Amino acid sequence: SDLPTGALAHVSSFLAAPSRALFAAALNSRDVDSSSAIAGDDWEYLDFGHIEKDLAAKLSDEDVRDVLLSIDAVNNLRSLWLTNCINISGVGLEPLRGS
Repeated sequence: SDLPTGALAHVSSFLAAPSRALFAAALNSRDVDSSSAIAGDDWEYLDFGHIEKDLAAKLSDEDVRDVLLSIDAVNNLRSLWLTNCINISGVGLEPLRGS
């Protein structure tokens, strides 16, 4: 996307936290600084129950891994709820190692 990071961050501020993290993970190919600006830094907890059940059910371990990396979960996250994430085996939780 050619949109400025500031505009994307502003748009993402209207999303529920898990949606904002998914948005940041999807845009992570731009660069890490953009991703963290979009995701924000208020990540004490993350509950995938705050997104549509159908979407949560489609998330893969790779999707969860990308979200955890985009929010720097090892340093920021205290609680993670994988509500409705039925396709998760656990391999995508690797970014939490050492937290």
